[in-house]
Amino acid sequence: SKKRKSSALKEIEVDLKLPEPPSKRARRALKKGKTLPAKPKSDDEDEDEDEDGKKTDATKKKKERSPYGVWVGNLRFNATKAELRKWLIDNSGGTITDEVITRVHIPTTKPAEGAAKPKTPENRGFAYVDFATFEANVAAIALSETELAGRKLLIKDAKSFEGRPKKEATEDGAATAEGGATPATEVKKKNPSTKIFVGNLAFQVTEDDLRAHFEKCGPIRWIKVATFEDTGKCKGYGWVNFEEPEAAEWAVKGFVKIKETIDTLEDFIDEDTTPAADDDAAADGDEKPKKSPKKKATEPEVKIKTRKWWVNKLQGRPLKIELAEDDQTRYKKRFRGGSQKQQNGDGATNGEGGAPRERKPFKEREKKEINYSNDISVARLTGAVVASQGKKTTFD
Repeated sequence: SKKRKSSALKEIEVDLKLPEPPSKRARRALKKGKTLPAKPKSDDEDEDEDEDGKKTDATKKKKERSPYGVWVGNLRFNATKAELRKWLIDNSGGTITDEVITRVHIPTTKPAEGAAKPKTPENRGFAYVDFATFEANVAAIALSETELAGRKLLIKDAKSFEGRPKKEATEDGAATAEGGATPATEVKKKNPSTKIFVGNLAFQVTEDDLRAHFEKCGPIRWIKVATFEDTGKCKGYGWVNFEEPEAAEWAVKGFVKIKETIDTLEDFIDEDTTPAADDDAAADGDEKPKKSPKKKATEPEVKIKTRKWWVNKLQGRPLKIELAEDDQTRYKKRFRGGSQKQQNGDGATNGEGGAPRERKPFKEREKKEINYSNDISVARLTGAVVASQGKKTTFD
C-alpha cells in the first residue's frame, strides 16, 4: 500500500469586511421566497466601533452623564416627568429650557410580592434632574421651597449629602469617635445563646449520636435528649449546649464550613528509593559509585479545600434546629429570680432585679348576712340555708 503524498495546503485569504455568506438553511429559505430573520448581535460586536476597535464619540456622549444635576424632594407620589419638566421651565424665568434638561429620573416603588401591578406606578417622592449648563443648575436650586401642586419642593445639588442622618453607634460602643463604624462581624450580639433545640429526631437516637453529629460545629458542653420513662427511647427532641455561640449559629444554619487537605501524587511517592543501576553494580561486586550529594527535597505545598458539612439531617430525617433560651434566661422566666428570695428575707421579689416590691394592703372581705329559712320543707324546695339547731349526733 502506497502512502499518499502530503500536499501542502494553500492558505485561504478571508476578507473580514465582506458580509457573512448565507448558510444552507438561509439559501433554502431564499429559494422559497421567504425573508431572512434579523441576525442577533453578539456581545463583542458594536456598530459604533472603528477599525482600530475604539468607540466613537457619539456612544461616549450617550453614556456619560452631565456633571450638573439636582435632587428634588417632597414630590407628590403621582407626579410625572412631564409635569416636573414643565414646572422647571415655567418657574425659572427663561434660564432653564427644554434643550438644557438632559435627564429626568423619578424612581418608582416596586409592588409587593403577589400583588397586581398598578397601571400607573407611584414614585418614591423624589427625582433627579440633570442639566447641560451650570447656570441652569443654579437656577433650579434657587427654586427650592417653591410649591408644585400644593407641596413645597426641596431642591439641592445632587452631589450634596448635607442633612443626611449619621450612622448610629452600636450598643456596645463599637463605633469610633471619628464616625467610622466597625465591621458587622465584630459587633457582638447581646447575650448570645449557646444552646439549640433539635426536633424531629428518630426514636432510636441517643446522646452519642447527637454528639457525633454536631461535634463538627464546635466543642459541646452537654447534650440532653428527652426520653420516655418506661422504654428509655427518645421522645423526638433534645437540646445541645455548645461552649461558643458561633457553634450554635452554625448549627442553626444547617451546615458548617470545614477545611480538608487534598492528597496529591507527591504524597504517594517513596523518597527512600535508590536507582536500579546501583543495585546492579553491588550485585557484580564492583565498587559502589560515589553518591552524588542529595538535593534537599522541597516540601510539597499542602492544598486545603473548604467545603460544607451538613448537619440538617440525621438518619434520613430533616431536623428542626432553633436557638434555645440560655439557662439563666430560662431560670429567670420560670422562677422570677427565685434564688434571691432567700436573700431578701421575704418572698416578694420582682422578676428582673430581685428587689422587694411593695405589698398592697390587705382588704378584709365584708361579711354578708345569711338569710336562714325556718321551715325545712321550704328550704328543700328553694335550696335556702337552714339555721343550725345546735344538736350533735354521734354514732358508737
